[in-house]
Amino acid sequence: MKRKMCVLLVTTAMVLAGCGGKSEAPAASTDNGSAASEEAGGDEAASSGEAKDNADITIGFSSKDNSDTFVAAIADAAQARADELGIKLLMYDAGGDVNKQISDCETMIAQNVDAIIIIPQSVEGSAPVVGMANEAGIPIIVDNGDIGDTNYTAFVGCTDQESGEILGQWFIDNVEEGSKVCIIEGPMGQSGQVGRMAGFEAVGMLDHFEVLSTQTANWKRDEAMALAEDWITTYGEDLKAIICENDDMGLGALSACKAAGRTDIVVGGVDGLDDAVQAVKAGEYGISVLQDSYGQGSVGVDVALAAAKGEEVANDTRIPFRPITTENVDAYLEGGVQAISQ
Repeated sequence: MKRKMCVLLVTTAMVLAGCGGKSEAPAASTDNGSAASEEAGGDEAASSGEAKDNADITIGFSSKDNSDTFVAAIADAAQARADELGIKLLMYDAGGDVNKQISDCETMIAQNVDAIIIIPQSVEGSAPVVGMANEAGIPIIVDNGDIGDTNYTAFVGCTDQESGEILGQWFIDNVEEGSKVCIIEGPMGQSGQVGRMAGFEAVGMLDHFEVLSTQTANWKRDEAMALAEDWITTYGEDLKAIICENDDMGLGALSACKAAGRTDIVVGGVDGLDDAVQAVKAGEYGISVLQDSYGQGSVGVDVALAAAKGEEVANDTRIPFRPITTENVDAYLEGGVQAISQ
């Protein structure tokens, strides 16, 4: 899928958005409603003077787990943006281990990086990193997921509960009330898991269906496939839907359904991965709720760069989720997120 790129400034950040291989500029919201500009940082940044050239700036990036396809896409986008801007990006992968993430951030602080970007492994478990960075006087940008200590420099990402509400409402609208369903969650305590389950609850999805089982597959396709295989065997024809908190797990569940010849089981998830979008187009996957990996990675770097130069940045930048279904998948494939943002 070809990547199309537009540019939208959100305060000091240049939003290069898109997911699942499409890069477009979605409507993003911030806490101060700054207008768009062609240059990152705008006239104010240009007039403030730069303490360092881009080539002299080093940003540390702590990823929670790059074995997760979507998280890896954010990291790739961050690296691409850093390369474009001519700044050094030190990439660390916690591999799903919160203790390693804290250790990685300690290493970055010891290296005296100019700013830190973190994709939190755990809302509460990763929280100490914020205090560590503040104590060292290093700006810290929280990317993609929420974190318990909100005394960070800035947040760039989506609102996880919103994706759960969109996904849950779609299943309410498209699967008969009272149907027996299973739910596959992300790692317990992570922002995506907490927020998406809160979204399911907010729209009444858990009361609308008979939930047979709710288990985590840790964002992993193979773990979700194994869960779905077990559920198909255990619940048989009673099982009508498998609701997944991300597309990697959704695609694993879909593989299990197809292998069992169960084309009647409705499956959907979150992220807008290319494979999931193509499965929607093929009529095999009910919904993929598009999350903006490219925008989160690239904007995170833009904001970190501005903060490292001492420029004022928006405290909170949110990029909305968009549902991709059979009704709009062709428009998305043709025109990207802008085509489904109306």
